[in-house]
Amino acid sequence: MSRGKYLSLEEARQTSQLGRFCEEHPSEADRGRFFALLDAMSKGALKGEETSQPDHAEGSNETRTRQGT
Repeated sequence: MSRGKYLSLEEARQTSQLGRFCEEHPSEADRGRFFALLDAMSKGALKGEETSQPDHAEGSNETRTRQGT
């Protein structure tokens, strides 16, 4: 166990005390923004919309590194 005041996440997971961990570390995140982002991520790209060029990464000079280097 930790010597500090608070339970670490790893200790909470190992001892099934995630509820205590959550009480000790309250979230300061914006719940609405989180769920909007999660919703957008779960939907993925719109049909016919590409997230990047299939051939080239932006700023790429098209050189390739040999495997094993």
